[in-house]
Amino acid sequence: MTVAATAAEVGPNPPAAARAGRRARLRAGIGSVAVAVVLLLVAVPVAAVVLRTVRPHGEWDPEAFGRVLSSARTWRLVAVTVGQALGSSVLTVAVGVPVAWVLSRFRFRGRDALASAAVVPFVLPSVVVGSAFATLLGPRGLVDLRGTWWPILAAHACFNLAVVVRTVGAALDGLPPDMEAAGRLLGAGPVGVARRLLLPAVAPAIAAAATITFLFCLTSFGVIVILGGGRVSTVEVEIWTRATRQFDLPGAGVLAMLQLAAVVATLTVHARISRHAARATAGSPGTRRQRPRAWRDRSAVAGAVLVVAAVSVAPLLALVERSLRVGDRLGLDHWTGLGSAAAGTGLAVSPLTAVATSLGAAFVATAASVLLALPATRAVARRPGGLGDRLLLLPLGVSATTIGLGLLLAVGRPPIDLRRSVWIVPVAQALVAIPLVVRTVLPSLRALPGTMLDAAATLGATPRARWWRVELPLLRRPVVAGAGLALVACLGEFGATVFVARQDRPTVPVAIERLMSRPGGAGFGQAMALSCVLAAVCAVVVVALDRWVGGETGPTF
Repeated sequence: MTVAATAAEVGPNPPAAARAGRRARLRAGIGSVAVAVVLLLVAVPVAAVVLRTVRPHGEWDPEAFGRVLSSARTWRLVAVTVGQALGSSVLTVAVGVPVAWVLSRFRFRGRDALASAAVVPFVLPSVVVGSAFATLLGPRGLVDLRGTWWPILAAHACFNLAVVVRTVGAALDGLPPDMEAAGRLLGAGPVGVARRLLLPAVAPAIAAAATITFLFCLTSFGVIVILGGGRVSTVEVEIWTRATRQFDLPGAGVLAMLQLAAVVATLTVHARISRHAARATAGSPGTRRQRPRAWRDRSAVAGAVLVVAAVSVAPLLALVERSLRVGDRLGLDHWTGLGSAAAGTGLAVSPLTAVATSLGAAFVATAASVLLALPATRAVARRPGGLGDRLLLLPLGVSATTIGLGLLLAVGRPPIDLRRSVWIVPVAQALVAIPLVVRTVLPSLRALPGTMLDAAATLGATPRARWWRVELPLLRRPVVAGAGLALVACLGEFGATVFVARQDRPTVPVAIERLMSRPGGAGFGQAMALSCVLAAVCAVVVVALDRWVGGETGPTF
């Protein structure tokens, strides 16, 4: 008989039970407050956007709705935004599914390195990925495709390849190991096995990966700003342009509301597809990888290596090469110039100062996101699918540009004017990072056995002791992983930060955009070097996570 069962038979001590009840209510109250704070932090910018749209001059005025919604440009932008997201998703799935199949089916030398290379761009800031493709397909690259959608589609495929590889790869790993052998015994060739057995079995996972890729591409901002060159635009970029260049805040608010509706609809579809994907592989025994022996198998492995090298590795290598190119020679001029702001770049401070600003803001935002996410996650962990669980997903349903615009409207004028405050950037970044911490810690918290906590309580452990001595040691790995992912997200955050960053305190992504947006290419080499610095910092965080956490813990969507 267990300790918990014995204690249940004996019965609790009434005074102790009363104290335990008060402590439980206190913990629940703290968790509810944390959930409410997260909700408030998201609701304030969204409400500011809505109010500024419907009441631009202090009273109801539907002029902005009529002006924006009746414009042919608006619906052309909507069509282009959805179209590029669909095209990027199809391209990413077409590239990622074969790579996921190779990684799932074969064991070969360099397999782990290939899997890491496919995932690395996903943890890099979007402006770094955009800068990398600008060196290949931009005005100074191998092929000048500026002003077209091809560099953007390619960058999206690079950035989101990890989503398809990990999601579809997990589904393939969960299939019965003898499925393909059974299909061949029944007379089906490799193509027939793939078409009739494998694809139907992992179709829900492919659909889930395609949907989340579509969402990321729908709200893509940094990649399009860097590679679009002002010639191509989406709804997300138009929000930024109207708010910061045209000073049409009501018009930007209408577009932000359209974007919010589209993102919420996409998340709803993804939630339904994900449930089907989870049921499709539940309880599967898993696959056994084999060495590629036939020429067809070796060709598939070689093809996967070439695809990952072209999509993920080549742009980053080109980024490093371009940062070292000074005219017709190689040198460190762009790197040594990071200590000062070059003339004509629009930067008020040196790029290295921007690095220090980014690190300071990111650490503050990460600490805030962890402190808010942990009690909020504990409050909703025992109620899957409850109201609190859905509320913690709200930041995922609001695009970064909407958050940035809303913060600018909410705290950018009296009586609360924080435009000059150093805290507004960490607040914007924390809103983007909180969902990462929640979705990383939540599965592990729900997996904790309740009997273990009951046994600790029976042995006299107070709620505080149970948290510090039982729960937290078991959650150390996901908490560290969530904090690390939040730090990387804050370092590379661009969509919200670009609205609220001060001219004299830009973060690294904002500084990169300013360096690259000046006509004549002033500061382009500095932008490439600064992109390498940001990529290196994020890589250090990811490598440290892989060493401390083991690399298997990550956010679940």
